[in-house]
Amino acid sequence: MSQSKGQTNDLVSLSYQNIFRTFLFWPRIFRLLWDTHPTFLIAILITNLLKGAVPAVILLATRELINSVVAGASGGSFQPVFIAFGVLIGVNLLYDLINIGESFFRKMFQSRLSNQVNIRIIEKAQKMSLQSFEDADVQNMLQRAQGEADYRPFEIFTQILAIMSSVVTLFSTGAILIAWRWWAFLFIFLIPCLSFYSFLRIGQREFNVHFQRAGRQRESWYLSFLVTRDNSFKEVKIFQLGDYLRKRYKMILEGFYREDKVLAVRRSYTSLAFQIVNQGASAFIIFMAIQATYVGQILVGNLVSLIQGITLTQSTSQSIVQGILSLCQNNLYIKQLFDFLDMPEETKMQKSVQHLPLSAIHSIEFRNVSFRYPNTEENAISNVSFTLHQGEKLAIVGRNGSGKSTIVKLLTHLYSDFEGEILINGHSIHELDKDSFRGKIGVVFQDFVHYEMSVRDNIGFGHVASRENDEAIWAAVDKAGIVDLIAGLPEKLNTLLGKWFEDGQQLSGGQWQRIAIARAFMRNADIYVLDEPSSFLDPHAEKEVFQKFDQLVHERIGVFISHRLSSARMADTIILMKEGRIVEAGSHKHLMDMDGVYAEMFRLQASSYLSQGESELEQEMLSPPLVKATGGS
Repeated sequence: MSQSKGQTNDLVSLSYQNIFRTFLFWPRIFRLLWDTHPTFLIAILITNLLKGAVPAVILLATRELINSVVAGASGGSFQPVFIAFGVLIGVNLLYDLINIGESFFRKMFQSRLSNQVNIRIIEKAQKMSLQSFEDADVQNMLQRAQGEADYRPFEIFTQILAIMSSVVTLFSTGAILIAWRWWAFLFIFLIPCLSFYSFLRIGQREFNVHFQRAGRQRESWYLSFLVTRDNSFKEVKIFQLGDYLRKRYKMILEGFYREDKVLAVRRSYTSLAFQIVNQGASAFIIFMAIQATYVGQILVGNLVSLIQGITLTQSTSQSIVQGILSLCQNNLYIKQLFDFLDMPEETKMQKSVQHLPLSAIHSIEFRNVSFRYPNTEENAISNVSFTLHQGEKLAIVGRNGSGKSTIVKLLTHLYSDFEGEILINGHSIHELDKDSFRGKIGVVFQDFVHYEMSVRDNIGFGHVASRENDEAIWAAVDKAGIVDLIAGLPEKLNTLLGKWFEDGQQLSGGQWQRIAIARAFMRNADIYVLDEPSSFLDPHAEKEVFQKFDQLVHERIGVFISHRLSSARMADTIILMKEGRIVEAGSHKHLMDMDGVYAEMFRLQASSYLSQGESELEQEMLSPPLVKATGGS
């Protein structure tokens, strides 16, 4: 990310070279616009060119009408007045029709463009690696891209159109001034150009301020999320966090306001100074035109058209300069979108382009695997080695932060930048197609997702292709042991879960966890991985889940993490992690016979249960391990 930061800082520094570089994004912008809707784009371009030319025609028609009236009042025919009047009304009507059509096309195109950009951002996020997604710098880039996606690309398009229309208007109306006094046009046009550098510096400051806000904007969103989300609302109430969180949220927003106020004041003062100069220049030229009319050099109608032309030339030239300045600033914003869309994708980060066929997973081997999370100095795991074959179960135990969940992330190929080897059927995991490999894994993560959607979605997401297959979903429900729970819901599989949306049914933590387990069981996988699957479960539910798991992984590979060592006894192999390393490994009996750390932890946990007088748990802790699905003991 340091390189990206350096490139960004280089780009946003104030220089005319960098202004030119920002316009190099225009081909990508126009390609994005064309892909959105070619017909609407062409229609908008044509109507804007017409809008730019019509004001000059209106000025000429107005001039002819006034001159005709003056001539008619001196004894001339009324017919030229009538014709000039009709032309003026017709041109104004045409202008209104062009505006209505352009407004329709623009509104439709804006909606399509916003949808197109948001979809591309989602598609990009979907293709990124977990390693990139967990990077704070990448999250800031995503925040900037999402924050500008709804309006910034269309704003750039609108400014381009405005500049095109203004240029047409400038030269068509300017021709009237040039025909009278060429230097008057040049004088009025150049004065707004003198403000370019001053306003450019202000725009630079505004961009830098907003660029540096991304982290604080994410923090403000999170604070608002905590106060308004149902699953955090209880703690906010009980711990009386509302006032504290509100004050932190308000402090961030007030900081934004103070920054915006300073920028607005600076822009206002600069605008006032240049407006005084502009108005003085226009007044001087208009006075000269009045004087020329007074001495009879030009007609009254010509004077009216000149006054309108002077005013229009002044406003149009200002509009062009401000439009170019806004484009420079918006081009820097749009670069943030393109920077995010150009982020490396997971499939392109694979070390090998070879994709070996994978009909089934028969074995997994970690061979001296070490891994360090990005932006950290110490390894999360070091020199981890183990082998699993079809029909075997592995339990990973250890204290919090010992590296258990990291092994799961590496096993599911969520991280690729590790040392050592992970072999699947004897082949490097890098040689496998990630999507094909993951399609053969069913996982319940420690931080499993509560989808605020229907039961069908929550479970069917385990195998999206079977989401409408009621038989398959009910089979997964049965494997997770929640048939009674689902059958008791108002709309069964179509019941909406959670409280974010109307008519949603909230579940307990243990029920949500069993929904997540059913989601993993929905997939006919070769590997099932359960990361703390019993953290929300009572002892009876835990026992049932592990019995179902034992049956499910028959002739498959099972991996689970658990702090409750009574569940670990069902595994063929148990590995005990400490500070990222395997310190003990073997069956439950072997580890108990070793009388090491595992045995000490097991007895400590068992004594804790026994001291509470829980006879059922006593039986559970001291009874023999579950019978293996293969029939062995």
